[in-house]
Amino acid sequence: MPTSTLSDHDVLAVEHAESTYFRRFLDHAPSADRERLGIRTADVRDGVATVVTADPSRYWTKAMGFGPGAPVDDALVAEVTAFSRAAGAAQGTLAIAPLALPADWSAICEHHGLVAASTWSKYACSVTDVVPGRTDLPVRPLGVDDVPGWARIIREAFGMTDPDLTPMLRGAVEDPVAQVFGAFDGDLLVGAGALYVVDGVGSLNTGGTLPSHRRRGVQSALLAARAAAAADAGCRLLTAETGGSDDDPSARNLVRAGFVRAYHRVNWTWTA
Repeated sequence: MPTSTLSDHDVLAVEHAESTYFRRFLDHAPSADRERLGIRTADVRDGVATVVTADPSRYWTKAMGFGPGAPVDDALVAEVTAFSRAAGAAQGTLAIAPLALPADWSAICEHHGLVAASTWSKYACSVTDVVPGRTDLPVRPLGVDDVPGWARIIREAFGMTDPDLTPMLRGAVEDPVAQVFGAFDGDLLVGAGALYVVDGVGSLNTGGTLPSHRRRGVQSALLAARAAAAADAGCRLLTAETGGSDDDPSARNLVRAGFVRAYHRVNWTWTA
């Protein structure tokens, strides 16, 4: 698996792009849905913290985007957990890039009961290094009317059936810093993925393909479409993350498109 060493500046830019899209994804849901799902978000130093109490997986209860500009320390972890508990969360995750972990991180983990859980891989690529992918299916930008089809893809691709992500997906389509592309088989939306443009970084996320249409180059073509849109928006760097191993399909798609693994990032879990 090819790897790359990003500068500290680029690592922080990648982390900032992810934390920004993660928060915007939740914040742009309609207010009634935010209340129904128990969505709460907050700035914590130079990062963000989010809570979705209606999410049984607790995936959406997370804090990230921290770095040397506001160092990770015991007080920051206390602030994150206090906000999350006050918002109704009994468990959550801190996702912190390796360069931002302090020398006394083990002691902080012991103090707050943080446990290393899953590990994600962060990938990056210059917009000029993308290898275009192809599919025999047409690819185009999505609109609000396409959101139910996109929600179906996320449910079937990732098993995210609860909570219903449709309100957040609708918000992404309407978000001025996001663009969403889909691949169609006739009138059927069979694959989709989002691009968020944040300070010159194009963050690729929320992508999936229906099981019936895999191995047809759908995600490769969607990567290429979003990379082209990022270049048009003035981005210099693209980033994406996978939650599986370096050999899973998402990682292979990224590598084929010219991405390289930049670093692994541990998810640290706390429990009230």
